[in-house]
Amino acid sequence: MSESLTAPPPRSAGPEAAPRPLLTGRLWLWVLVVGAGVWLITALIAGFTDVPNLVPNVLVLGSFLVPVAAVLYAYSRPTGYGISAGPLIVGFLGGGTLGTLFAAVTEVYFLPAAAGTFLCVALFEETAKGLVVAVIAWRLAIRRARDGMVLGATVGAGFAAFESTGYAFQTFMKHSGDHAILDVFSTEAQRAVLAPFGHITWTALLGGAIFAAWRRDAFGPIAPVLWTFVGVVALHAAWDATYGWSIIIAQGVEGRGWFAEWPNTTDWIGTPTGSELLAFNVAYGLFIGLNALIGTVWLVRRWRRYGVDEPASA
Repeated sequence: MSESLTAPPPRSAGPEAAPRPLLTGRLWLWVLVVGAGVWLITALIAGFTDVPNLVPNVLVLGSFLVPVAAVLYAYSRPTGYGISAGPLIVGFLGGGTLGTLFAAVTEVYFLPAAAGTFLCVALFEETAKGLVVAVIAWRLAIRRARDGMVLGATVGAGFAAFESTGYAFQTFMKHSGDHAILDVFSTEAQRAVLAPFGHITWTALLGGAIFAAWRRDAFGPIAPVLWTFVGVVALHAAWDATYGWSIIIAQGVEGRGWFAEWPNTTDWIGTPTGSELLAFNVAYGLFIGLNALIGTVWLVRRWRRYGVDEPASA
């Protein structure tokens, strides 16, 4: 009788059944919804009271909210073995600090002028994030493609968060004497909406390719990694060039002429007509939407393929 009341010993879980930490499920959604509410309330109070101590809160909340929620979402996805939280924390901070620092230094000293700028910016920034992913991967004993995508998304999220903080601070300094909080909130809101489709998606794709090629002590074949890198750089460069393309189209559609040279965005955007602004917004939305769609479809297809192709042990 005592035997019937004795609970059977728990089965040992292999790599495929490794339990995930409690940071799973819909925590990302709670963080996003509650954080957005706190951010909005903080921005409203800061705007009405002009209390300078609240400005950093608005900057940090608006810049980090979506990237952090994206990391929590990525971490909650089933990856097979499951990468631990430690490498992800290092990846987020590494992508946000070392990644942006490396990109800034290389862009300042090596960027060409005009046409090649966007391509070179994309090349430098994706290289910086890829290096962060590779350094962390080098320290891991088990590397699986889906874990690489989670790590890549985390590195990209860190890069996006710190980059958005810089843009928000730049906006605050530029408009410090005229509704600065409103301008900061507008800048951060736009970047927050687009954040999942930019650095997070691009580095997730690159991280998955790196992990898929890197098995234990061997690395190869390298061609899929290189092609993924080329595709990611192309998406990044096209994303950055969208603003200029939209200006060219708006000017052409409104009869101001089709110019082969790259537009002076600072001069043009200061005095657009109503119809020009409408044409610009339509073109910009279409270009960004198409870029985001391509990246998202690529990301989903790669995630599914890695789930089918992943071997039992790596």
